Amino acid sequence: AWEEQLASFEPEKMNSRIERVMTGMGFSLGDIDRRVDEFSGGWQMRIALGKLLLQGPSLLILDEPTNHLDVVSQNWLEHYLRKYQGSILIISHDRAFLESVTERTIELKMGSLNRYKGNYSFYLEESAARIERQRKAYVNQKKEIQKEKEFINRFRSNIKKAAMVQSRIKALEKMEIVKPEAEEKKIYFRFPPSPPASQKVVELEEMSKAYGDNRVFDGLDLRIEKGDRIAVVGVNGAGKSTLARILAGVEPFQEGNRDVGVNTVIGYFAQHQAEELNPVNEVLAEVEEACHHNPDANPRAALGALLFSGNDVFKKTSVLSGGERNRVALAKLLMTPCNFLVMDEPTNHLDIRSKEVLQEALNLFEGTALIVSHDRSFLDGVVTKVLEISTNTARMLTCNVTEYMERLEVEAG
Repeated sequence: AWEEQLASFEPEKMNSRIERVMTGMGFSLGDIDRRVDEFSGGWQMRIALGKLLLQGPSLLILDEPTNHLDVVSQNWLEHYLRKYQGSILIISHDRAFLESVTERTIELKMGSLNRYKGNYSFYLEESAARIERQRKAYVNQKKEIQKEKEFINRFRSNIKKAAMVQSRIKALEKMEIVKPEAEEKKIYFRFPPSPPASQKVVELEEMSKAYGDNRVFDGLDLRIEKGDRIAVVGVNGAGKSTLARILAGVEPFQEGNRDVGVNTVIGYFAQHQAEELNPVNEVLAEVEEACHHNPDANPRAALGALLFSGNDVFKKTSVLSGGERNRVALAKLLMTPCNFLVMDEPTNHLDIRSKEVLQEALNLFEGTALIVSHDRSFLDGVVTKVLEISTNTARMLTCNVTEYMERLEVEAG
């Protein structure tokens, strides 16, 4: 009855529940009374997710719920969902999130569903074991079929064994053939060798930046040195992307200095770079435009490594999917050697396997890297430092993102 359903929501506690959920999603208490249309698209997605959590349905279906969430809000959502009373179905490319929240995994592959009674790591192990069992069954069946065919051919003219031959022919005709699982194509690439770098890569001194009345940075000091692997974290709107653009030299600022090391060569991957591809260009032409400073670049090879083969390279960039556009943007980044990579949300639209390949490529990269990302599993495999951006301040910590989250919990008491 509706009275029972209403009672289960405990209306007298609803305000406190709203405050708990919305602050967990990164809103301040003052935001709760604001109109929805006052927020950006990313924050409106958070509002929609918070509304869904407060409704408490018996089946919660979440499609990429960690998109638009900073690492602190992701951590809160994980804790919330682990205690959720109903069933949850999650589609996500965030490995750390899946590992933390899920207990079963469903794989959609080659038109079929495969079910696993465990989280993502369990799925990887069991999927590999299943494919190996399938491969062995295929090899054994192939041997068995060959053996039966040899018997049939040997005794086909033998009247005494005619019944046995016919029996084996019928058995072969009825046999369900084991088909080995086709191996999926995977991207593979490496960054070109880095030019020699000086110890100081880039330094900001007393840097201030504002958008109108919104002061993002006020007298920021930051020094990045050769070999640093830095994750930039902070709540949405703290200035992570702005800082990346300033460090890359593509965003002006009002006060202070930006001093670039004498040998620093910057490669910049913008958050929306994939959306800035020339829509009239074909894929190959788009990547070739990034080669003008590097006569040794091989755009076709880079595109092939990123799964653009044959006529794919002649597609217009305007018809590509989000993941394909991201791969084109990566190919452009590979065309010019650099020793300082600035990457803003490079894993957007990439599946988990592609993220792992990018992670491997960054680990083999010989230069310095600064990465803005909300993907903790990806960052943990790459960075050794965390740069926390908050209101007009920044602090550098020597740790990975998981260790940073643990530190925040300790600081919060």
